[in-house]
Amino acid sequence: MAATIFVYALAGLVTWLAWRRRDGTYEQGLHLSFERLFEVLPRTAIALLLAGFIGRLVPSDPVARMIGPESGFVGILLAGMVGGFIPSGPMVSFPVVVVLVQSGAGFPQTCAFITGWSVLALHRVLIYEIPLMGWQFSLTRLISVLPLPPLCGLLAMALTWVYPIKWPPW
Repeated sequence: MAATIFVYALAGLVTWLAWRRRDGTYEQGLHLSFERLFEVLPRTAIALLLAGFIGRLVPSDPVARMIGPESGFVGILLAGMVGGFIPSGPMVSFPVVVVLVQSGAGFPQTCAFITGWSVLALHRVLIYEIPLMGWQFSLTRLISVLPLPPLCGLLAMALTWVYPIKWPPW
């Protein structure tokens, strides 16, 4: 809730500052904002629809068993690895994360999943990184970030011992 209020306040402040300039910045910003809105809105709708269907198709018991809170370090490793194989942007990945959490994924495992998705991203490695940067760069980068998803999951687990969180967040 606080983050939402902060984003709205920031948007309001930036809008007011652009309007005060009176040099066309406000109109250009408004035009770009609506362009982005109409670009993102259909993707968001489809992603939420996809998440709803995935939520009904994904059985809760296996998810809770494999990456639930009781799965420990093995669940953290599995979630981080699976996250690296999710071939999508945030419009699809985060609704999938919501489905996993609703199916019983643990907090550290969810942190590892999102970290694996963001730093490993094997689809981007194959499509962009290797063709543009070469296999040596890609291999070196992958090896260097490989410990991050499990490390993130372990750190999240340790932090929950110090600062208990409400999980799931809703």
